[in-house]
Amino acid sequence: MEKLFEEFSKTKLEQWNEKIISDLKGKDYTSLTWESPEGINISPVYNNESVTEFKGETTHHHSDWEIEQTLYIPTNKQVLASLNDGASSLLIKNSKNKDLESVLENVLVQHIQTSIQAEEIECSVDAFIALIEKRGLDKDIIKGALQYDPLMASLKKGELNSSLWKELNTIVEKTIPLKAYKSLSIQGQEYHNSGATATQELAFSLAQISEYFVNSTNLKASKVQVSLGVSTNYFFEIAKFRAMRILWSQLLKAYKKDETTLDLRAETGLRTSTVFDPHVNMLRTTSQCMSAALGGANTVNVSNFNAAYKNDDEFAQRMGRNTALILKEESYFNKVSDPSSGSYYIEELSSELSKNAWKLFQEIEAQGGWIKAVSSNSIQEMIAENALTQEKNLSEGTKQLLGTNLHPNNEEKMNAQLEIPIQKEIVDGVEFKALNTKRLSTKMDIERLAEEKNA
Repeated sequence: MEKLFEEFSKTKLEQWNEKIISDLKGKDYTSLTWESPEGINISPVYNNESVTEFKGETTHHHSDWEIEQTLYIPTNKQVLASLNDGASSLLIKNSKNKDLESVLENVLVQHIQTSIQAEEIECSVDAFIALIEKRGLDKDIIKGALQYDPLMASLKKGELNSSLWKELNTIVEKTIPLKAYKSLSIQGQEYHNSGATATQELAFSLAQISEYFVNSTNLKASKVQVSLGVSTNYFFEIAKFRAMRILWSQLLKAYKKDETTLDLRAETGLRTSTVFDPHVNMLRTTSQCMSAALGGANTVNVSNFNAAYKNDDEFAQRMGRNTALILKEESYFNKVSDPSSGSYYIEELSSELSKNAWKLFQEIEAQGGWIKAVSSNSIQEMIAENALTQEKNLSEGTKQLLGTNLHPNNEEKMNAQLEIPIQKEIVDGVEFKALNTKRLSTKMDIERLAEEKNA
């Protein structure tokens, strides 16, 4: 086979470009190029000359991923139904600590991932460890992560928790016996859902990790999970997850930490979720799930397609699980490790995103670190600027959302379907500007709903 390929001459990038210009028959070649929000110039063709770094480098060696189901204050029946219907990972939110044992009754926590998010996180850790000890389980094999990120919680409130580092160190100490369990999960998806670019999401997440390493010397890299959002920019999102692994390795070297494989979680983004034509959101989350899987996420959480206007419902949760199941069981996405390795386009995107994010991370460090950058509103203003650009592009039609400003169904009625406010309450912040989640189509959705009422 090698001899067969040797008979064909290699085509240089210059020759490809000459062919493209010839086929354009006088049209402007630059019309085929564009600049991404990350400042990366995208060309119409890539080959081995295009890739400057990471040529064929594999960023992850696993192929499978866990299917995570989010459950708010769940009953045991809901938990068992999710697991029986395909989930292999649970994210239990806001369940009362005294109810944890009954919620997880007949759940084999030693064979799944069990993640927890709660207001009283210390008590939740105590309750979970007590459950494990009561069942006589091997603590070394219990997997999951505390969806606990006190820096992001402070940013969402606009006020730094005065006992942040004391609380963090307590959590780190309490979870030491659970060797495979993560004490901390960087909530990078919050940047994404507020309108950050891929570069910003990577850089700000990296800056948070740096802040934690500096202020919690007992925190091991093996106890950290990174959670990222996923947009509909398919190839960029694949590259973003690959770039996060490159950046993680670079950060560990900078802090002289032991080389540790990153535990990477993906959550499909709420930024592009829409109220109108909501079933199109299933197409978006499918694309997002594909990007996360190909990019090397260890855990994927597919958000409900109707999350923008409806409380949790069984059908939406099932559709989310089935999205990942179909990609696994019918499309075999879990059979190949890092399939993007060797793709000239994605390799170059991975390289450029990691370099741009590292540069922005260094700028934040030069300001004194993440806390200083947040306190001066530097990070918030960068995100707000990009979010405003995204919203302007949507209103002008240069950015399109199917069913919203592209092929909308003007006969569709949605007011009767609303169960929750579609515009979240804006938090201003006390010490600094708070980071607020905002869907891209919120303004358009509100205008259409008002027209529907007045019709």
